[in-house]
Amino acid sequence: MERFSADELTQWVAEARERWSVPALTVGLLNGEETVVAADGVLELGAPEQARAETVFRVASITKPFVATLALTLVQDGLLELDEPPPRANVDATVRQLLSHQGGLASEWPQPLESVGDGDDSLLRLAEGDPERLPVGPGELFSYGNVGFWLVGAAIARACGTTFEEAMRARVVEPLGLEATTFDGLGAARGHNQVTPGADEHVPVDDIYPRVRRPSGGLWSSVGDLLRFAAHHLGGPGPLAPESIAEMQRPLVAGPGFEYGLGWFVTHTRGPVCVEHSGSAAGYQSLLLLVPSAGVAFAALANSSRGAAAIRDVLEHIGLAPVEAPDVPLSSEELAAFGGRYEGQGVEIELVPSDGRLRVELTELDPFSGERLVYPSVTARPIGDREFEIVDGEWRGERFGFPRDDVVTMGSIAVRVE
Repeated sequence: MERFSADELTQWVAEARERWSVPALTVGLLNGEETVVAADGVLELGAPEQARAETVFRVASITKPFVATLALTLVQDGLLELDEPPPRANVDATVRQLLSHQGGLASEWPQPLESVGDGDDSLLRLAEGDPERLPVGPGELFSYGNVGFWLVGAAIARACGTTFEEAMRARVVEPLGLEATTFDGLGAARGHNQVTPGADEHVPVDDIYPRVRRPSGGLWSSVGDLLRFAAHHLGGPGPLAPESIAEMQRPLVAGPGFEYGLGWFVTHTRGPVCVEHSGSAAGYQSLLLLVPSAGVAFAALANSSRGAAAIRDVLEHIGLAPVEAPDVPLSSEELAAFGGRYEGQGVEIELVPSDGRLRVELTELDPFSGERLVYPSVTARPIGDREFEIVDGEWRGERFGFPRDDVVTMGSIAVRVE
């Protein structure tokens, strides 16, 4: 891969941040032994403190490969079984299925998380409850979910005889020397949401993040620490044996435009095979991307609900944006088969055939604020018999598909209701 100077990266980061009105954006690129980092913007709108290379952000779902890493350290030590359900959890899905989003569970808990509190035993008590099931069983389909990682987090705590957070610190964070990676977020950039979906204007977000959510998205970190974590998964020293690193990157289930292993998306859309995970939660968006064949890693952190759009701009500059798939024209009858209204947990989707494409109307219940979010309409083009790519707006390049008749996968699955 072509090498870039710090000045070039700084310029690209500043342009992307300004284009998308993101308060702050930090980016790091590891290429062999060389690391280049750039930062632009402010930690909070209306405040003077500037983002720096070492600024801490919530990494959101990039926590998931950390949790899978932690779980594999226990597997190595004979303390956790991948192909058995988590001990004392009320599910049939195995740890392997939960870590690969094929546990047959809804993404969120069916009752308010406040009911289990924030004590050291809160995760253990939640894991003994009754999660919501999907209309598919374990191992049948990919459906992105947070609950599975909470159940694995509880199993880790039980196996270690300590809290989940302490297990993460002792087995992953400290061995890799990740000094900025914690669950407390002290001194971090503040998260910001758009005033309405699609708007340029942002407002700061109060950080409300129940403790039991931590195994799915609770870590705070810097781009430097994320690149050090990535270096281990590229073969550098750390707690996992090479066989465990390979096991995490081995595809287990397919989704629209990707496969998924243990805590990692495995993608073929950027040219080389990539191992990656994005994150989005409570006013933050992020990405950690590895190119194992080239020894390259990319990390980006933004304190905005539209940060992914700015991150995509930087990826285009460095040559790691997804390669555009060719159109696959569908007949009006074929398109009509996908039209209709679909519902999943907290999500309503309306798909309307129009001029050889699908218009996508999405309404979502924010799991943090409880607010009902109505997103701007976007258009998707067919790139396969059952797969589509969004062509406009902040979600440009995102894909969705129909693994079965009357079922659409946009991250989590939703089922046709009319």
